[in-house]
Amino acid sequence: MSGSQKFVLLLLVLALCFVVGTGLYSSWFNAASVGVFICLMLYFTRPLLMPAGYGANKIRALVLVLGLGIIGSGSSALNTLLPTIWSLPVLQNAPAWLKNIQLISQPSPWLLASVVIIVGIVFFCLRDRSVGGGHPTPLKKDFPEDRFARKLEVFCNMLQQDLTSIDESSNWSPEYYTELEAEVEIRKAKGVASRKKILGLQDAIRKDRTSRSFLILGAPGSGKSVALRKLARDMLLEVKKTHRVPIYINLREWVPGSIVAGGRKEFSVEDLEEFVIKNLVRRGDAYTRDFVNGYFHDLWRTGRLFFIFDSFDEISELLDASESSTVIDSLSTVISRFITTHPASRGVLASRVFRQPTRAFLADKVLEIRPLSEAGISEALSRYPQFNEQVRNTLFSHRLDLIPLVRNPFMMALLGEWIAVNETLPINQAEIYKNYIDSRIQLCKQELHDAGISSREVIEVATDIAWFVFRSSTFGLEAPVKVIRRYFNSEHVDTVLELLRFARIARVTPGDEKSFAFVHRRFLEYFVTNRFLQQPAEVPDSHIPTDSRGRDALVLYAQLCSETDAQRLANLCWDEIQRYFTDASQRIRAIHCLRFLIDAFGSRREVLQPFEEALSAFVMQHVKAGDNILLAKICLEATGLLSASRAAPVLAAAIAGEDGWLQETAFRACRHLPKMDPELEEGMKKYVLNISETNFWRGRKNILLSLSLSDALSGVYRVAKMRLWSMKAALTSTVLLIIMLPFITFFSASYAAAVSAPILLFAKAGRTAQKEKARKVGGDNPAPRATVPFADKGFLSGTIVLFRVMCFVILSVISVVGLLSPALALAAIPFYLFSGHAIYNGWLAAVNVVLSLMLLDWVAICRFVRSKINDLLNPKKWLAALSILATSVLGVALVFSAIHYVSQYPMAEPVFKATFSLLLALLAAYVAFTFIQSVRGGIKDVRMLRKFTFGLAIKRAQIAIILSECVSDYGRLRFVRRLESEGISATGDWPEGFKLAVGLGEAYTALARLEERWLNLDR
Repeated sequence: MSGSQKFVLLLLVLALCFVVGTGLYSSWFNAASVGVFICLMLYFTRPLLMPAGYGANKIRALVLVLGLGIIGSGSSALNTLLPTIWSLPVLQNAPAWLKNIQLISQPSPWLLASVVIIVGIVFFCLRDRSVGGGHPTPLKKDFPEDRFARKLEVFCNMLQQDLTSIDESSNWSPEYYTELEAEVEIRKAKGVASRKKILGLQDAIRKDRTSRSFLILGAPGSGKSVALRKLARDMLLEVKKTHRVPIYINLREWVPGSIVAGGRKEFSVEDLEEFVIKNLVRRGDAYTRDFVNGYFHDLWRTGRLFFIFDSFDEISELLDASESSTVIDSLSTVISRFITTHPASRGVLASRVFRQPTRAFLADKVLEIRPLSEAGISEALSRYPQFNEQVRNTLFSHRLDLIPLVRNPFMMALLGEWIAVNETLPINQAEIYKNYIDSRIQLCKQELHDAGISSREVIEVATDIAWFVFRSSTFGLEAPVKVIRRYFNSEHVDTVLELLRFARIARVTPGDEKSFAFVHRRFLEYFVTNRFLQQPAEVPDSHIPTDSRGRDALVLYAQLCSETDAQRLANLCWDEIQRYFTDASQRIRAIHCLRFLIDAFGSRREVLQPFEEALSAFVMQHVKAGDNILLAKICLEATGLLSASRAAPVLAAAIAGEDGWLQETAFRACRHLPKMDPELEEGMKKYVLNISETNFWRGRKNILLSLSLSDALSGVYRVAKMRLWSMKAALTSTVLLIIMLPFITFFSASYAAAVSAPILLFAKAGRTAQKEKARKVGGDNPAPRATVPFADKGFLSGTIVLFRVMCFVILSVISVVGLLSPALALAAIPFYLFSGHAIYNGWLAAVNVVLSLMLLDWVAICRFVRSKINDLLNPKKWLAALSILATSVLGVALVFSAIHYVSQYPMAEPVFKATFSLLLALLAAYVAFTFIQSVRGGIKDVRMLRKFTFGLAIKRAQIAIILSECVSDYGRLRFVRRLESEGISATGDWPEGFKLAVGLGEAYTALARLEERWLNLDR
């Protein structure tokens, strides 16, 4: 709060005290007069007290005063004050009806609620929705110069024009942004787990006004650059309101200078500052240079610059650096220091997951742009009329090679344009690029004619330029034009560069120090692939197991090269897999090779025939063994390379297993099968029905889309559709019951929550015997446990299940019995709490019964009845069931008869009371003992974990030791989530005997997911 605001607040408090004192010790009329005078003085002095843009605050204050006035009108003191007001000489001639008006002495609850709602709506609509948030200090205070606001506006216009120029050179338009939006997942925030998904990068930053630095991660082409430029454009439109200026900088244009100190490269903040200033000046004109030289440091110092750094992983120094290179750490440190040099400055850094900044970049929050979901892809491509159901099913079911491509928003847009023209899918990825590039060059016929050059020559020169940029370790993905010109020394180079820029295939920056880059790295990879096809000897095979910069170009090359070369690459990968997959120190090479097989040969499976049987046995071995969840998951991804007969048993084994991560992976892979085995289909149906209520509802679009893509999954699709209908019916019934019968509804919900909480607590938090069981089997890992379906659903889903059952039982029983009992009928009469209407009849009972039936899970009921239909038609089963029922009835009758007989004696009543009290005491003791046993292990683990303090990294051996010392599943899961939320990385190897095996609980699955991220395999 500023000094002027504190001063105004003090004046208002003193004025309020003065007005109240006047009313109490003089008269309320005098107090009202003083209050009016103070309000008039505040009104006339408002320009001196309120900052620019105070209109919204004025509306808020007016609405709040009116609301408080309405609420305050209920005071009886105002009614006593009215006669005094009407007795004033100036009001003697007022109408009698006006003098007889009396204010209400007690406003109704509805009036008060309405006032609160209206005030809340006004405040919500007038909230600050700017992306960067307003600056706390008025602009005039930091920059008192009269013409500064105008100069700042001109500078922002230059930045806006530059962003528009970049968008135009990339052939991108803001109206495409809705289909380029990706899900943003908040991974961590200052050591506190904060996992939630927000649609759109702007919303993620808008909701956080305190974090100074953001780290944005995403795969190449996932929409980072597009989203960041959109962020900059939106912030530029709000500069007059927020007084914060976004500075968009693409770091791939930075060629940092370095010095070697202590055996590692070091970079300076001054070098980065010099680059940023030169970059801004180059993008503008003489006026821009004058403004930057005069005001940049002052704007930076006062925290009015919001830095948006793009393409960290494309800095020239990083393109050939390994994941563990100290260069990444040094550059992370420099950029972090640059953003936080001044206390009020803020900034964003974007990178892909591979070669991402280290913890030296002190990010307050990490935002990860996840790949587009299948539902999002289908919805976006549906904007093209030619993307019909047949094309959609073919894309998701049979074109494994295109699936990773369409998860990239930019490539998805190119595919949409291809489908719009050809009304079918391309044979391979290269056709998409070739079609786009050829169509862009054909638009330049006049320029080609004037330059005296053919389109073929343009492609040849572009290929040579791409090869030069690709091989260069100095300039990264963007090279200075003068260097390219000097290297080729050809008269066609300048012409081709200009044609590529004009066709929007490449981008040439303005200014004296021009630089060249393709608008997307995929175009660079396409031209590099052309070079590979022309010169197969230059193919860098070594980039596959190391996942180096040429890997993606090699994927494209493998789809286009001759069968001999494709067979050579496939054999190379298979040899690496066989050699290193069981070697923990070299396993990452084998994993990269396996994923290369998946991406490169999904559409050329005939190349894999020589070792398909061995590959199938390899995949089955690791999935069934269950010794390592992560390796099993990666192997499941390879089932798309196998024939249907070989893939089905593998998927069936995973679906029938206990690990939810493997089940989810197998579920996605099943859509590629042309037909379903009965065992696999039944397993998929059980999986769909066992998904928790909350997860099924959140993912219903993706689940139904995945199941609708193949005719082989039609049976599973019907089950999922029926479950969704059942959930919608239950939701509709619940809403109606909340309105009609709130008592029964809330009682059932409270009872369900009260029952599910201890069940889940007993099932999950305790298990103190896990460690002893593990010792019996001779290992540090806890023994595999049986899955508890209800406990695995979670508290909310478990409560929903119990609520549906409890509400059905209570409502159906009361509705039927209410026809006979007037007392119970009152609880079953709709709207009785509001209307007091007490007539209950058969029609109301029928409505209640229908609503209760809508609450049930009819899919589960039908499947249960269907599974027991043979037993229902078996006379022997009927006789056995009837005999058990008769025996039970007879036993109950004998017990009640004995109780009735004994009750005739005088001592029966105290004996019964003592016995009943003893039973209750035993039950309470058992519940207390069970509760203590269940939570003791969890409490012990929490206390133990509090003693540990972790740095930036932890050894895997230490993780294994801590997990073995935890005695409860809750403690193990809490420890793993702490590792994730604090962003701690892992080093070293797992100790011998430690396994991330299937069936060890949710904590080990979460650790396997974390291990995937530590190994940078989650991309």
